[in-house]
Amino acid sequence: MKRSTRFILVRPRDPNNIGAVARAMANFGLKDLVVVEPYAPVWREARSAVGAAQVLREARSLPRSEALSGATLVLGTCGSRRRLRSPLLDLPALGAFLNKHLSRGEILAVLFGSEKTGLTAAELGHCHAVVRIPTSPRSPSMNLGQAAALVAYELSRASRPGRVQAPGFSPAPAEQLEALVSEFLRAFAALDYMQGVPLKVQARRVRGAMLRLKPCRKDAGLLLAVLRRAGRSAA
Repeated sequence: MKRSTRFILVRPRDPNNIGAVARAMANFGLKDLVVVEPYAPVWREARSAVGAAQVLREARSLPRSEALSGATLVLGTCGSRRRLRSPLLDLPALGAFLNKHLSRGEILAVLFGSEKTGLTAAELGHCHAVVRIPTSPRSPSMNLGQAAALVAYELSRASRPGRVQAPGFSPAPAEQLEALVSEFLRAFAALDYMQGVPLKVQARRVRGAMLRLKPCRKDAGLLLAVLRRAGRSAA
């Protein structure tokens, strides 16, 4: 079973760019395109673009949580000048990274930010690592369609099928990790832990720990069960 790759466009604003991303995906055999918070008129216009009819026809508009559903490895993209908390991965190293961290049959999600602002810090906080395209310092900005084409090309070069994990030990998907974040926050509140720390900061710290630990489905399920039972006992 091959790896599955999903391209996620967050707040896209230009129908030509959406069409260019879809064409790049079609060029390299990718089909799963999702848009998050698209500007409605732009999205309607993009869906009629020429060059990648099937990819656009099957593309979905979803909330971010649903767009990430099922993904066991989430990568963000950013410009070369941003300072980041997440691990940084130069594009040429993408293939080796995937062969180390992604197994056959698992879903890879790649997030691309809007043309104007890119991905926010909160959105990058959902990513296991951030892919950087090493551009010239004199001209660091890159068109969304071009960036997607380069990433799609590097994905196509990752020719090895990926590592094989024992049954039941595949990484926890994004929605299971988010459930863990929610349960930890409830536990913090019940224990009066991290008092005075904003909820967003608490969530970011827990999410970062989960992304670094990358628990398997079984371990994440065990943690969820313990946290939920502890919550019921404390109520």
